[in-house]
Amino acid sequence: MERLTDDANPWLTAVRMEEQGELSKAALLYLEDATRCLDQGTVPRAALGATCAADCFAKLGLGMKARRIYHVAGMLYWDNADAIMGASVRESLWSLQEAYECLLLAGEEENAKRVHLLFTSLARRANPFIGVRDAFRLPTKDDLAAELSELGGADEAGDEPAELVKAFNAFLKARESQRERDAAARGAAPVLHGEEIETIDAQGFVGQLG
Repeated sequence: MERLTDDANPWLTAVRMEEQGELSKAALLYLEDATRCLDQGTVPRAALGATCAADCFAKLGLGMKARRIYHVAGMLYWDNADAIMGASVRESLWSLQEAYECLLLAGEEENAKRVHLLFTSLARRANPFIGVRDAFRLPTKDDLAAELSELGGADEAGDEPAELVKAFNAFLKARESQRERDAAARGAAPVLHGEEIETIDAQGFVGQLG
């Protein structure tokens, strides 16, 4: 796949590519942007790029890889919800909404249930600060029916361009590195690598709410 652009904002270029039906090129740029954001520690932007990349993978028929990226995006949104809660209840709720949707698309019912608990607990406590006109609502499977229908069977080896596979692997590696940095900063337990699925600590999050 040829070099796509020298633009300063690859995410906007990816959006244009996606609108033009160039899904492989768009997915590559989304992943490259998300990887760069992970390296820079800009988690919400990384999560957005990952979600967009996963959408493209799903449309390309690469459901297994799409679900893996949705999983990472969901955990990134959860990370942001946790990190931002003390500064912005609204952004924390928004991040939990996005995390819930991503985890449903990843096929992770248990993690999605945990996010549902977090969202409900925070929304109940935060309601006086949000305003009656705000509609913080978690999506349902019916809301996501079209997206879920694109996440079909197993990926067929050789269907995706080599550069796309490379970008996918680089993104997962960047996520592992970001988790290691965050764990070291918190003095937490070592991070598990590979295909190990992360789970959400609902009790820890709810405990922060008091």
